[in-house]
Amino acid sequence: MRTKKLIAIVLCLSFIFAIFAPAQASAAQECNCNETPIIYVRGRCTLKTDKDLPSDDVNNPSLPYVSNEYVQEQLPELVKIYANCYFLGGKDFTPFRERLTEVFKEIYKDYALDNNGNVTNNSGPEPSDEWDRVYVPSVHQSPGPVDTPRKAKDEIYRYFFQYDCRLDPCATADNLYKYIQRVKEATGHSTVKIIARCLGTNILAAYLAEYGWSDIEDVIFYNAIMNGTAVTNSLFTGELYFDDDAVDFFANQNLEDTTVLTLIKQIITLANKTYGLGLTMDYINMTATDVAYFVVPDVMRVSYATTPGYWAMVSADRYFEARNFIFNSVSVKNEFAGLIEKLDNYHNTVSVRIPKMLKQMEADGVNVYFIGKYGYQLYPIMKDAAHQSDMIVTLTQQVPGTTCAPIGQTLSDTYIQNAEANGFGKYISPDKAIDSSTSMFPDTTWYIKNMEHNCFPHVIDMLIYKIMRYEGEKMTVWDNPDYPQYIIYEGEENNGDVLIPMTPEEQGQTLSEPGFFEVLFGFFKSLFKTVNELLTELQRQIMEKSQAGKTVQQ
Repeated sequence: MRTKKLIAIVLCLSFIFAIFAPAQASAAQECNCNETPIIYVRGRCTLKTDKDLPSDDVNNPSLPYVSNEYVQEQLPELVKIYANCYFLGGKDFTPFRERLTEVFKEIYKDYALDNNGNVTNNSGPEPSDEWDRVYVPSVHQSPGPVDTPRKAKDEIYRYFFQYDCRLDPCATADNLYKYIQRVKEATGHSTVKIIARCLGTNILAAYLAEYGWSDIEDVIFYNAIMNGTAVTNSLFTGELYFDDDAVDFFANQNLEDTTVLTLIKQIITLANKTYGLGLTMDYINMTATDVAYFVVPDVMRVSYATTPGYWAMVSADRYFEARNFIFNSVSVKNEFAGLIEKLDNYHNTVSVRIPKMLKQMEADGVNVYFIGKYGYQLYPIMKDAAHQSDMIVTLTQQVPGTTCAPIGQTLSDTYIQNAEANGFGKYISPDKAIDSSTSMFPDTTWYIKNMEHNCFPHVIDMLIYKIMRYEGEKMTVWDNPDYPQYIIYEGEENNGDVLIPMTPEEQGQTLSEPGFFEVLFGFFKSLFKTVNELLTELQRQIMEKSQAGKTVQQ
């Protein structure tokens, strides 16, 4: 009897131990450090024609891929077809549309998805970059002082979520959820902090809509496009428009200062001042833009319009307009029914909910931060191109609610006086172009001037690190004098570049419109300089030939 009792006691104790042992083991793995792991959800990634082949620009190029030879071969034919349609075809551009669609179909054959928005080949990110193949380290604390931009980059990129930017953001969000759980398990933390950049903000928005934010402490929306981009809106709705001032500003801001390009810029500006550029743009808008509206849907359906990831960059208020423009008939809608179902789902469950989700996150204790860029004009292919932007996304799209003056201008004196009278003067930028008081999160939003969309330098990683590792409850724009609300970016990317506080004395480079005589003087100065350089080069070639002739005679 005693033996039976002893066995029963042992079994009972074993059973109790079996129940509590996993819990104890789990508790032993919990990490109580103050450095919550940071996950970086990157923007658009590089895709390869065949993701299992070694990287090679020739045998396994990045997508979409087009060779110079192919362009040189197709361009003359396209110009010829366009001219025939314009002058001989009675303005029927069907042949041009058909040929251009064939050309784009060839260029995007490995990039485009099928009618359901799925990958049908082996294209995609390299396996070493895919989130489920990347090692998730358990060590997440800084090994030492993070006192350089490079060290900051290493810290915030430690947990790096990679994905195929073409795919449905809602499906990618499911993978982000799995990745977050892996990081939590590896580090012993119950929460994470997330930085989302560019297209990554759409992925994060889809994640928040599906899974909520109970796993998240802080989130930074950096160069966000989850509220759409001006360029995508224009392209997906066929709303192409060329403005003379926009073309002028864009050329002067983006063309290099070589002798020839400087002359070209002066010619463009002079033509704008004398209304010649305006007449040219008017003519283009009366002809080419109508052709584009006719051609774009077919071209887009064999390229970018097959990718749900790029559709996510269409703003919620333009979505149905864009959908009806690209899928412009009953037969086309039926053909792409599977893709449209995904697009509608993202729009209805994510895109239209973003503002409410952000405010609810804040109410639930999540620290929400934004970093926006401005100081550049939009690409001059759309109406209202004068918005403050990073060339692709307007500042009001990056940071909802922000009040901006048009590029090259300032907020009116009356506006600024009213803001100051109401106690909001501190939110006005020193260059008087931006008012952050109207944004959703005025105390946790930073604005960087003179940094374009595709510039992601390490110096900004230090700002991000400072925010994520702030020792207090929440870092605001008032807490670090090195990183006030308004910052200027100067220098060459990752080569001596810096972020400096904007002040009334130091406002950074601001686009401005020169006077007529200033433009005229600049034109002749550039013209004489160009002619002088050409003559010098011609003289050099003559002397070389003469010297070569003397050598032969000897």
